[in-house]
Amino acid sequence: MARTPGARNYNFDAKRSALLDSVITFSLSGEIRRPSLRQLAMAAETSEPTLRHYFTDRKGLVIAMMVELGERAQPIWRQLEEPAPSVEEAVAACFRHAVARMDDDIFVRMHAFGMVEGMAEPDVGQAYLEHILEPSMDCVCRKLAGTPGSPTDGNEIRTAAIAMFSPVIMISLHQHLLGGRAVAPLDNQSAVEQLSNWLGGAIAETA
Repeated sequence: MARTPGARNYNFDAKRSALLDSVITFSLSGEIRRPSLRQLAMAAETSEPTLRHYFTDRKGLVIAMMVELGERAQPIWRQLEEPAPSVEEAVAACFRHAVARMDDDIFVRMHAFGMVEGMAEPDVGQAYLEHILEPSMDCVCRKLAGTPGSPTDGNEIRTAAIAMFSPVIMISLHQHLLGGRAVAPLDNQSAVEQLSNWLGGAIAETA
């Protein structure tokens, strides 16, 4: 019996997931670029019509990639958001976590890819914010909010999270993707310890 037009294949979700895995692997390896739908189809060893069948168009595919990357990061965020005994310890724990993530090439490329794609296409930018960037900062906010001695004002907590998250992203991009390791190498461990000391004390004082 012929399939009803517009109906999904019986293995639609499995096939879609496999395609996503292929295009994500391709997009987060090599140089950061905005691959065409044709390039993404080649990377997934499929055709452009097939990608359109599963994702509608290139924008739909890239948004689906952002959603999937956010889902993959959920365990990391859940682990990080646990409160700490003090503000200084909460900040130190976040930065200890950051050291490991800064050496993770996929972490760096995920954010770089999201920024490149997001700034070129507003809907993709919203997906990057909603599924990757905001959850990253929200877990820091939850950690601080549950930690004794933290600021009680929501805006202050969010500002503190941004102050902690921003240098991690900048250092990661600087060292990994912008040639900083060769031009201006930085000791990530030392830099993160300094940031932890400065920000931990500053946030605790404002509470």
